[in-house]
Amino acid sequence: MIRLFLEVTKFRLSAAVTLSAVLTFILVRGENVMQMAWSLLAVLLLALGVSALNQYQERDSDAKMARTKRRPIPSGRITPLQVLALSMALILIAMFLIHNELGNLGLILFLFVPLWYNGLYTYLKPHSAFTVVPGGLLGVIPPAIGWLAAGRSLAEPEFLALGLLFFIWQVPHFWLLMAKHDEDYRKGGFPTASEVLGDEAFRRVLFVWWTFTILCGIFAMLIFRVHNPTVIALLIGLDLTAVFFGTKILSEPLTPSRAGALFHKINFFLLATVILLSIDGV
Repeated sequence: MIRLFLEVTKFRLSAAVTLSAVLTFILVRGENVMQMAWSLLAVLLLALGVSALNQYQERDSDAKMARTKRRPIPSGRITPLQVLALSMALILIAMFLIHNELGNLGLILFLFVPLWYNGLYTYLKPHSAFTVVPGGLLGVIPPAIGWLAAGRSLAEPEFLALGLLFFIWQVPHFWLLMAKHDEDYRKGGFPTASEVLGDEAFRRVLFVWWTFTILCGIFAMLIFRVHNPTVIALLIGLDLTAVFFGTKILSEPLTPSRAGALFHKINFFLLATVILLSIDGV
Protein backbone atom coordinates (compact mmCIF):
# COMPACT_ATOMS: atom_id res chain seq x y z
CA MET A 1 0.00 0.00 0.00
CA ILE A 2 2.83 2.41 0.87
CA ARG A 3 4.64 1.61 -2.36
CA LEU A 4 1.43 2.24 -4.30
CA PHE A 5 1.02 5.62 -2.60
CA LEU A 6 4.62 6.57 -3.40
CA GLU A 7 4.12 5.65 -7.06
CA VAL A 8 0.81 7.36 -7.65
CA THR A 9 1.98 10.58 -6.02
CA LYS A 10 5.45 10.52 -7.68
CA PHE A 11 6.93 10.87 -4.22
CA ARG A 12 10.58 11.17 -5.29
CA LEU A 13 9.77 13.98 -7.72
CA SER A 14 7.52 15.68 -5.18
CA ALA A 15 10.27 15.48 -2.56
CA ALA A 16 12.72 17.06 -5.02
CA VAL A 17 10.25 19.89 -5.62
CA THR A 18 9.94 20.39 -1.87
CA LEU A 19 13.73 20.54 -1.54
CA SER A 20 13.78 23.82 -3.46
CA ALA A 21 11.61 25.39 -0.75
CA VAL A 22 13.97 24.10 1.95
CA LEU A 23 17.08 25.41 0.18
CA THR A 24 15.47 28.82 -0.31
CA PHE A 25 14.57 29.04 3.39
CA ILE A 26 18.18 28.21 4.28
CA LEU A 27 19.50 30.64 1.66
CA VAL A 28 17.74 33.62 3.26
CA ARG A 29 18.47 32.52 6.83
CA GLY A 30 14.89 31.94 7.88
CA GLU A 31 14.47 31.67 11.66
CA ASN A 32 10.85 30.55 12.15
CA VAL A 33 11.56 26.84 11.86
CA MET A 34 8.04 25.74 12.85
CA GLN A 35 6.44 27.94 10.22
CA MET A 36 8.85 26.53 7.67
CA ALA A 37 8.14 22.96 8.79
CA TRP A 38 4.38 23.36 8.31
CA SER A 39 4.87 25.25 5.05
CA LEU A 40 7.23 22.54 3.87
CA LEU A 41 4.67 19.87 4.67
CA ALA A 42 2.09 21.87 2.72
CA VAL A 43 4.41 22.10 -0.32
CA LEU A 44 5.02 18.35 -0.19
CA LEU A 45 1.31 17.52 0.13
CA LEU A 46 0.44 19.86 -2.74
CA ALA A 47 3.13 18.32 -4.95
CA LEU A 48 1.87 14.83 -4.08
CA GLY A 49 -1.72 15.87 -4.78
CA VAL A 50 -1.19 17.51 -8.17
CA SER A 51 1.07 14.62 -9.22
CA ALA A 52 -1.66 12.11 -8.37
CA LEU A 53 -4.23 14.25 -10.18
CA ASN A 54 -1.92 14.35 -13.21
CA GLN A 55 -1.73 10.55 -13.24
CA TYR A 56 -5.53 10.48 -13.16
CA GLN A 57 -5.70 12.93 -16.07
CA GLU A 58 -3.06 11.18 -18.21
CA ARG A 59 -4.06 7.58 -17.47
CA ASP A 60 -4.95 6.86 -21.11
CA SER A 61 -1.71 8.22 -22.58
CA ASP A 62 0.27 6.56 -19.77
CA ALA A 63 -1.07 3.20 -20.93
CA LYS A 64 0.52 3.73 -24.37
CA MET A 65 4.03 4.57 -23.15
CA ALA A 66 6.63 2.00 -22.06
CA ARG A 67 7.92 4.37 -19.38
CA THR A 68 4.51 4.87 -17.76
CA LYS A 69 2.35 1.86 -18.60
CA ARG A 70 3.27 0.19 -15.28
CA ARG A 71 2.00 3.13 -13.26
CA PRO A 72 -0.75 2.26 -10.75
CA ILE A 73 -3.78 3.21 -12.88
CA PRO A 74 -2.73 1.71 -16.26
CA SER A 75 -1.54 -1.46 -14.52
CA GLY A 76 -4.90 -1.83 -12.76
CA ARG A 77 -3.54 -1.72 -9.22
CA ILE A 78 -5.79 1.19 -8.28
CA THR A 79 -8.93 2.70 -9.78
CA PRO A 80 -9.03 6.18 -11.33
CA LEU A 81 -11.69 7.25 -8.83
CA GLN A 82 -9.49 6.27 -5.90
CA VAL A 83 -6.61 8.33 -7.29
CA LEU A 84 -8.92 11.29 -7.88
CA ALA A 85 -10.19 11.13 -4.29
CA LEU A 86 -6.65 10.86 -2.93
CA SER A 87 -5.43 13.81 -4.99
CA MET A 88 -8.33 16.02 -3.89
CA ALA A 89 -7.72 15.18 -0.22
CA LEU A 90 -4.00 15.95 -0.45
CA ILE A 91 -4.59 19.24 -2.27
CA LEU A 92 -7.26 20.42 0.17
CA ILE A 93 -5.12 19.61 3.22
CA ALA A 94 -2.19 21.46 1.62
CA MET A 95 -4.40 24.50 0.98
CA PHE A 96 -5.56 24.55 4.60
CA LEU A 97 -2.02 24.28 5.96
CA ILE A 98 -0.51 26.98 3.76
CA HIS A 99 -3.34 29.41 4.47
CA ASN A 100 -2.87 28.81 8.17
CA GLU A 101 0.88 29.55 7.93
CA LEU A 102 1.24 32.17 5.18
CA GLY A 103 -2.25 33.62 4.83
CA ASN A 104 -3.95 34.67 1.62
CA LEU A 105 -0.75 35.12 -0.41
CA GLY A 106 0.35 31.57 0.33
CA LEU A 107 -3.11 30.30 -0.57
CA ILE A 108 -3.15 32.24 -3.86
CA LEU A 109 0.22 30.74 -4.83
CA PHE A 110 -1.05 27.27 -3.99
CA LEU A 111 -4.30 27.74 -5.94
CA PHE A 112 -2.23 28.74 -8.96
CA VAL A 113 -0.47 25.34 -9.05
CA PRO A 114 -3.39 22.97 -9.85
CA LEU A 115 -5.05 25.60 -12.04
CA TRP A 116 -1.86 26.05 -14.09
CA TYR A 117 -0.43 22.52 -13.96
CA ASN A 118 -3.52 20.30 -13.97
CA GLY A 119 -5.54 22.83 -15.92
CA LEU A 120 -3.69 24.81 -18.58
CA TYR A 121 -0.42 22.86 -18.78
CA THR A 122 -1.92 19.36 -18.87
CA TYR A 123 -4.56 20.47 -21.38
CA LEU A 124 -2.00 22.05 -23.73
CA LYS A 125 0.63 19.31 -23.40
CA PRO A 126 -0.87 17.00 -26.10
CA HIS A 127 -1.24 19.97 -28.46
CA SER A 128 2.09 21.78 -28.21
CA ALA A 129 5.73 20.91 -27.62
CA PHE A 130 6.28 24.34 -26.09
CA THR A 131 4.03 24.12 -23.03
CA VAL A 132 7.23 23.78 -20.98
CA VAL A 133 7.74 27.54 -21.30
CA PRO A 134 4.56 28.67 -19.47
CA GLY A 135 4.87 25.53 -17.36
CA GLY A 136 8.17 26.88 -16.07
CA LEU A 137 6.26 29.28 -13.83
CA LEU A 138 5.40 26.31 -11.63
CA GLY A 139 9.05 25.93 -10.68
CA VAL A 140 8.97 29.34 -8.99
CA ILE A 141 6.25 28.45 -6.46
CA PRO A 142 8.23 26.22 -4.02
CA PRO A 143 11.11 28.71 -3.62
CA ALA A 144 8.50 31.46 -3.23
CA ILE A 145 6.99 29.54 -0.32
CA GLY A 146 10.41 29.06 1.25
CA TRP A 147 11.08 32.79 0.85
CA LEU A 148 7.76 33.78 2.43
CA ALA A 149 8.21 31.29 5.28
CA ALA A 150 11.49 33.03 6.07
CA GLY A 151 9.55 36.27 6.54
CA ARG A 152 10.79 37.91 3.35
CA SER A 153 8.98 39.78 0.56
CA LEU A 154 8.62 38.40 -2.96
CA ALA A 155 9.30 41.92 -4.27
CA GLU A 156 12.94 41.77 -3.17
CA PRO A 157 15.48 41.79 -6.03
CA GLU A 158 17.14 38.68 -4.61
CA PHE A 159 13.95 36.65 -4.92
CA LEU A 160 13.26 37.97 -8.41
CA ALA A 161 16.74 36.80 -9.47
CA LEU A 162 16.25 33.42 -7.81
CA GLY A 163 12.77 33.01 -9.26
CA LEU A 164 14.06 33.85 -12.73
CA LEU A 165 16.74 31.16 -12.38
CA PHE A 166 14.18 28.51 -11.39
CA PHE A 167 11.83 29.58 -14.21
CA ILE A 168 14.43 29.53 -16.99
CA TRP A 169 15.98 26.27 -15.74
CA GLN A 170 12.65 24.48 -16.08
CA VAL A 171 12.72 24.75 -19.88
CA PRO A 172 15.97 22.87 -20.66
CA HIS A 173 15.18 20.55 -17.74
CA PHE A 174 11.91 19.35 -19.28
CA TRP A 175 13.05 19.46 -22.89
CA LEU A 176 16.00 17.21 -22.03
CA LEU A 177 13.66 14.85 -20.19
CA MET A 178 11.44 14.69 -23.27
CA ALA A 179 14.47 14.17 -25.51
CA LYS A 180 15.56 11.29 -23.29
CA HIS A 181 12.17 9.61 -23.79
CA ASP A 182 11.40 11.12 -27.21
CA GLU A 183 9.96 8.01 -28.85
CA ASP A 184 7.87 7.19 -25.80
CA TYR A 185 6.33 10.67 -25.72
CA ARG A 186 5.39 10.40 -29.38
CA LYS A 187 3.69 7.05 -28.75
CA GLY A 188 1.74 8.68 -25.95
CA GLY A 189 0.47 11.37 -28.32
CA PHE A 190 2.66 14.19 -27.04
CA PRO A 191 4.47 16.34 -29.63
CA THR A 192 8.15 16.88 -28.89
CA ALA A 193 10.28 19.90 -29.73
CA SER A 194 12.68 17.79 -31.81
CA GLU A 195 9.74 16.49 -33.84
CA VAL A 196 8.30 19.96 -34.46
CA LEU A 197 11.55 21.84 -35.08
CA GLY A 198 13.78 19.09 -36.41
CA ASP A 199 16.81 17.81 -34.53
CA GLU A 200 19.30 20.50 -35.54
CA ALA A 201 16.99 23.45 -34.91
CA PHE A 202 15.87 21.94 -31.61
CA ARG A 203 19.48 21.64 -30.44
CA ARG A 204 20.07 25.30 -31.27
CA VAL A 205 17.00 26.40 -29.32
CA LEU A 206 17.92 24.12 -26.43
CA PHE A 207 21.41 25.61 -26.38
CA VAL A 208 19.91 29.11 -26.09
CA TRP A 209 17.83 28.11 -23.05
CA TRP A 210 20.80 26.27 -21.56
CA THR A 211 22.85 29.46 -21.94
CA PHE A 212 20.04 31.57 -20.44
CA THR A 213 20.07 29.27 -17.40
CA ILE A 214 23.80 29.84 -16.89
CA LEU A 215 23.37 33.60 -17.30
CA CYS A 216 20.58 33.57 -14.72
CA GLY A 217 22.94 31.78 -12.33
CA ILE A 218 25.54 34.50 -12.87
CA PHE A 219 22.87 37.18 -12.44
CA ALA A 220 21.79 35.62 -9.13
CA MET A 221 25.41 35.60 -7.96
CA LEU A 222 25.64 39.34 -8.66
CA ILE A 223 22.29 40.21 -7.07
CA PHE A 224 23.09 38.21 -3.93
CA ARG A 225 26.44 40.04 -3.74
CA VAL A 226 28.53 36.93 -3.21
CA HIS A 227 31.68 37.94 -1.35
CA ASN A 228 33.38 34.70 -0.25
CA PRO A 229 36.38 34.21 -2.63
CA THR A 230 36.10 30.42 -2.47
CA VAL A 231 32.39 30.49 -3.29
CA ILE A 232 33.00 32.95 -6.14
CA ALA A 233 35.69 30.66 -7.58
CA LEU A 234 33.43 27.61 -7.30
CA LEU A 235 30.51 29.43 -8.94
CA ILE A 236 32.71 30.60 -11.82
CA GLY A 237 34.05 27.06 -12.21
CA LEU A 238 30.49 25.73 -12.19
CA ASP A 239 29.44 28.24 -14.86
CA LEU A 240 32.41 27.45 -17.11
CA THR A 241 31.78 23.71 -16.77
CA ALA A 242 28.14 24.24 -17.71
CA VAL A 243 29.22 26.28 -20.75
CA PHE A 244 31.54 23.45 -21.81
CA PHE A 245 28.78 20.85 -21.64
CA GLY A 246 26.38 23.26 -23.32
CA THR A 247 28.59 23.47 -26.42
CA LYS A 248 28.19 19.72 -26.83
CA ILE A 249 24.49 20.29 -27.49
CA LEU A 250 25.49 21.95 -30.76
CA SER A 251 28.39 19.70 -31.69
CA GLU A 252 26.97 16.23 -31.00
CA PRO A 253 23.66 14.47 -31.82
CA LEU A 254 21.19 14.53 -28.95
CA THR A 255 20.71 10.80 -28.40
CA PRO A 256 18.51 9.59 -25.51
CA SER A 257 21.60 8.73 -23.46
CA ARG A 258 23.20 12.14 -24.11
CA ALA A 259 19.94 13.90 -23.29
CA GLY A 260 19.79 11.96 -20.02
CA ALA A 261 23.34 12.95 -19.12
CA LEU A 262 22.68 16.62 -19.89
CA PHE A 263 19.42 16.43 -17.93
CA HIS A 264 21.34 15.47 -14.80
CA LYS A 265 23.99 18.12 -15.44
CA ILE A 266 21.53 21.02 -15.72
CA ASN A 267 19.82 19.82 -12.54
CA PHE A 268 23.18 19.67 -10.76
CA PHE A 269 23.95 23.18 -11.98
CA LEU A 270 20.81 24.56 -10.34
CA LEU A 271 21.29 22.63 -7.11
CA ALA A 272 24.97 23.56 -6.82
CA THR A 273 24.26 27.23 -7.55
CA VAL A 274 21.64 27.51 -4.80
CA ILE A 275 23.80 25.60 -2.29
CA LEU A 276 26.84 27.79 -3.01
CA LEU A 277 24.75 30.95 -2.64
CA SER A 278 23.60 29.59 0.73
CA ILE A 279 27.15 28.82 1.86
CA ASP A 280 28.27 32.35 0.99
CA GLY A 281 26.09 33.84 3.70
CA VAL A 282 27.41 31.60 6.46
